[in-house]
Amino acid sequence: MIGFTFAVVLVVGAIVSLATGSWWFLILAIGIHAIASTAVLLTIGSRLKQEDKPDPVTEARMAEDRKGLAS
Repeated sequence: MIGFTFAVVLVVGAIVSLATGSWWFLILAIGIHAIASTAVLLTIGSRLKQEDKPDPVTEARMAEDRKGLAS
């Protein structure tokens, strides 16, 4: 998906560059794409590092089981 969006950014940046006569728009489009992709990948990475937490009922049952094993 990242490769596909990068190709779209290149095409749009090239069209704008040709229309305006300035190649800075192509560099700007690639830079914005790189920043946005990095932000998305960092967000996904941080979400994957979070552990799942059971619901309160399951936590209570687990606590009861631990008490029963300790006695």
